[in-house]
Amino acid sequence: MNRYKDYMIRGQDKDGQVRFFAITTKSLVEKKRKAQNYSPIATAAIGRLMSAALMMGSMLKNEDERVSIQIKGEGPMGGLVASSNCKGTVKGYVEDPTVVLPPNEYGHLAVGDAITPGKMTVIHYSDLGEPHVTTLDLVSGEIGDDLSYYFGQSEQTPSIVGVGVSFRKDVHVKAAGGFIVQLLPGAKEEVISRLEQNVIAMKSVSEILKANDNDPEALIKMALKGFDYEVDGTLDVKFHCGCSKKKSRKILSSLTLHDLEAIKKEGKGTSVSCGFCGRNYDFSPEEVAQIAEEKLNKLMK
Repeated sequence: MNRYKDYMIRGQDKDGQVRFFAITTKSLVEKKRKAQNYSPIATAAIGRLMSAALMMGSMLKNEDERVSIQIKGEGPMGGLVASSNCKGTVKGYVEDPTVVLPPNEYGHLAVGDAITPGKMTVIHYSDLGEPHVTTLDLVSGEIGDDLSYYFGQSEQTPSIVGVGVSFRKDVHVKAAGGFIVQLLPGAKEEVISRLEQNVIAMKSVSEILKANDNDPEALIKMALKGFDYEVDGTLDVKFHCGCSKKKSRKILSSLTLHDLEAIKKEGKGTSVSCGFCGRNYDFSPEEVAQIAEEKLNKLMK
């Protein structure tokens, strides 16, 4: 029996010309789709973004660091966010997870049309100082193209980013994941040319994963065809939100006193829903009254 799990591989070619990351995320993307009833196009978008965030998170050097990719689109999907760290955990959400659009001219999910135009912001957080923030215009909204552009412009690291999600007929996720291949300093011209030819000849990420039981190395075998490479690390990955009632209480406390008093007056209590995982945290009328009283006391000081 094939026991599937989400995981990432990383390594480089033996000549020190390129390094790579590849990932399969079928379970965590399906978990996200099912938990919040995402439409296929919203699932594809957040699946691509979370896959990329996980690979970028694995590039971080310290455990206290994390990376967040934020897209503010003017298309019907609106914004989307994914955040990850070097431990292999990720969370993400889409502003409008119910969006539906006709297929694009190639017959595929029109992720780019659902997002663009807009901007992408990549934020590196660390306890050592202020976060490093880079904002760029979206190239296509297809996620992979936009991150390839980011690496070249912001980090001066020529990179090829491919991400994808495919579905069964019942809209459950069948394959999800992606790869990042980056040129290392001093890469020879013939290496660049061979890599470009390989990537042009590749099928889509989702097709390759679907045909190879979601094996992420299948992506690298095609991207690095003709290269002598080795996998030097693997990392299990998962969706992890980290929300709690305590954090939700802080969100409720951020409301104005007027809004808190209005909720209190209704006498029904309220709930706070986590945008990342969809979990609801209920607050009784007594809890709302206590939060309103605390708010009033702070304002009176």
